[in-house]
Amino acid sequence: MEFLLRIDTAVFLFVNNLPHVALSDQTAKFLSGVGTAGIIWFVFGVVLFLLEEKKDHWFVLQLFVSAGAAGLVTSVLKHVVARYRPSPEMGAIIVSAARDLYSFPSGHATLAFAGAVVLSAKEPRFQWFFYTLAFLIAFSRIYLGVHYPLDVVAGGILGFGVGRLTETVLVQVIRPTSHRLVS
Repeated sequence: MEFLLRIDTAVFLFVNNLPHVALSDQTAKFLSGVGTAGIIWFVFGVVLFLLEEKKDHWFVLQLFVSAGAAGLVTSVLKHVVARYRPSPEMGAIIVSAARDLYSFPSGHATLAFAGAVVLSAKEPRFQWFFYTLAFLIAFSRIYLGVHYPLDVVAGGILGFGVGRLTETVLVQVIRPTSHRLVS
């Protein structure tokens, strides 16, 4: 475990110590900002809801359920694992301060990948965009100095799992029931 944490720290310092210029810092802050509380995923959800031709809006429920579950699981895990965030004492460049003391797993990454799963299922032709955006949001958290790589990888895996799980539960349990009630 110690070896893995040393590699995690080394990769963090490599990414975090990439050149910090105004454009890259502002871009990372923007990505992190739109990823806060899953804001960007809800914006895309509203756009897809309004543009929907078939009026099959059940994906909005999945978006809210997956975001809620991702936020809850992340919050619990942060306090169970209690891994402190990177600090300037270790050589980290902290561009953007974090509100929470703990870093594992990354809530931004968890919400980003949960949102990407839900919206990719709704609009598969844009999945490359949704997953690229999720990756960039997660990467921005390392660059800004608030998460280690393992934090965002764990968050991404967790978010992907939460998104798939909510899809499975809602498709198999709620959606068939709602179709039977309408018929």
